[in-house]
Amino acid sequence: MDIRLRNFLKSMYDSVPAKALAVFLVVLAAGVTGFYLLELRPTDRGGVFDALWWAAVTLTTVGYGDVVPTTTAGKALGMVVMASGIGLVAALTGNMASVLVERKVKKRKGMLKVNVAGHFIVLGWNVHAPVLIKSLTTGDAPDDAVVVCVNTLSPEEFTEHTSELGLGAGLRYVRGNPAREQIQRRASPGEARQAYILSRDGLPPDEADQQSIFTALAFKGLAPKVPLFAETSLAPNRPHLLRAGVDEVICRGELSSQVLGTMGAHPVLWRLLRTLVGDDGGQALSFRNLSGEERAMTWKELVLRVLERDRVLPLAVCRLKRDITLEELLDQDSALDNYILQLFNTFGRETTLGERSPSVAVNPDLDAELTDYDAFVFLKQRCGPA
Repeated sequence: MDIRLRNFLKSMYDSVPAKALAVFLVVLAAGVTGFYLLELRPTDRGGVFDALWWAAVTLTTVGYGDVVPTTTAGKALGMVVMASGIGLVAALTGNMASVLVERKVKKRKGMLKVNVAGHFIVLGWNVHAPVLIKSLTTGDAPDDAVVVCVNTLSPEEFTEHTSELGLGAGLRYVRGNPAREQIQRRASPGEARQAYILSRDGLPPDEADQQSIFTALAFKGLAPKVPLFAETSLAPNRPHLLRAGVDEVICRGELSSQVLGTMGAHPVLWRLLRTLVGDDGGQALSFRNLSGEERAMTWKELVLRVLERDRVLPLAVCRLKRDITLEELLDQDSALDNYILQLFNTFGRETTLGERSPSVAVNPDLDAELTDYDAFVFLKQRCGPA
């Protein structure tokens, strides 16, 4: 027997509501059989469905009285079914209510699996987590965006930290150590859109980064194709997180230092940066893939076209992260290169050589060709005073 079927049957056998339902069905079946054989078949007053109707009405103590026993044996059967129904229905409804209450309590405590798709996952918690959650659910985020938080906060602490966000069903909670695979499984990582690892407060920097590395390894083992972003407390630990499968890593305090340096040129630059990243509640930057027609353009042509057609201002073009294959590097017109590729295919070897890291070119040369780029970033709206 399959182990999953065996576990399911065992869980059903151990479940009190399942046992109560099984007894209820056994008594119902016995009542149907007995009433049909004792009352209906000898007198040809009805069929099996009429027996089922009588048994269900009698067992639940509703008692419509449209179908009644006329024989002594049938009346005795009716008394047994009625007496059984009083206890069975009470036990069944009580256990079902208990299951619903228990499930609600487990959900509040973050003990249940979150069955969603296309959601964001926030692994870990620190003082900046509410800001991240808010940014994920505003701006270009879909109206039904769901954020699943995986951390060790108590239900009371989590509610206290997130009550002001007002997300309701858009915010889910899984309690446990985010570095453990069995905890992450409850957040449905394979169906997620993106995931974020936050450096844990209250730990020494090295220990916090170590926890982040373990969290990244566990997540990539469960969802290798889902984009994963993380922060590190110490810059030297950035390469370790990248080797663990994190797509992009930011060092805590790194951007703050760079912004402080930028403010030295003029304080208004800080206001600009805050507006661009959405500090006022709406992100000014957006992103979309280049079409085939746009890839054949130059940067100048793209800027003029998008300005005229979409009334938005392109700021940068970018190459997205993707696999580099042997086919891209070999010359299709070369007999030697074709022979090498044929050898790889014959022996079933992977032709993927590695990954190309993403890159961004801000305001490139006007005549720069866009053939090798995948997408562009644009200023989607006018922000601030006119």
